[in-house]
Amino acid sequence: MPRRSRVAIHTEPVTPLRNIAIQTILYGSHGQLPRLLRGLDRLETDGCNVVVRYFDNGPGEGPPSIVHSARLRVPCHYARSERGNIGFGAAQNLLAADAGEADYLLLLNPDTIPFHNMLLRLVAAAEANPRAAMIEAAQFPIEHQKAYDPATGQTDWSCGAAVLVRGRMFRELDGFDERLFLYCEDVDLSWRAWLAGYECIYEPLAKCVHVSQEEDIGKDRSAEIYNMELGNLYLRAKYFGEHAVADHFDWLAGWAPAETIQRLRSDLARIAPERPLGVSHPRITLNNDHRNYGPVRW
Repeated sequence: MPRRSRVAIHTEPVTPLRNIAIQTILYGSHGQLPRLLRGLDRLETDGCNVVVRYFDNGPGEGPPSIVHSARLRVPCHYARSERGNIGFGAAQNLLAADAGEADYLLLLNPDTIPFHNMLLRLVAAAEANPRAAMIEAAQFPIEHQKAYDPATGQTDWSCGAAVLVRGRMFRELDGFDERLFLYCEDVDLSWRAWLAGYECIYEPLAKCVHVSQEEDIGKDRSAEIYNMELGNLYLRAKYFGEHAVADHFDWLAGWAPAETIQRLRSDLARIAPERPLGVSHPRITLNNDHRNYGPVRW
């Protein structure tokens, strides 16, 4: 795909008015949510018609009272899953369906805090490049290590923790792949966007605070790590085939317990597509470290 020079980004009000649905999936987010809400209350929205929607995958009664007591300047809606934890992608798809024909979806993790001008910078970047379907914000203080082109902003995939998604693309591609319960659904959507002729870009001037799970030293991350590995295996099965799956299982055998590997094999057999897509695209690549999808900056 030809390189493009980046267009200067300004944060003046967007014309005409753009409909923005901010979407956050909650799960045990009682402690994180007040910080996000304070950030949302300070978010600049000039030229944007903004609605905030929360979908709660978790148990307990804390989040609704926190949401309703916040009294944000923009309309807020809260819904709780009636089927238990349905996963990140499935929950985002439900919220997107409620958003109707929204111009953009701003996906924010509950452990993020957007800078005051983050939304306007993301929308300005999207408006400057009509082919940009996923416009990712920079995470602070821990920056994401995946590579991007400083001249064009193009990157192989966009992290779903803080990303503006073009509504037309999301609807065209039927949203997130719900076979992925948690993790890697953002990589998959990014790759499908590239295949459909769109672009994924990174906007370093749009920032949010994000203390990721890796920095939460006291947290039991076993379930998250398991889902990361299952997502990795699913992407390999979907885009690369059996040899890539076998390669990752060989790598797992060097450190993962045998029972974990057996469980991964069983779960992958349950969700994997019948055959790989058989596509070739310069943006759809694996990294030899078995952790990253495509080139990294360090």
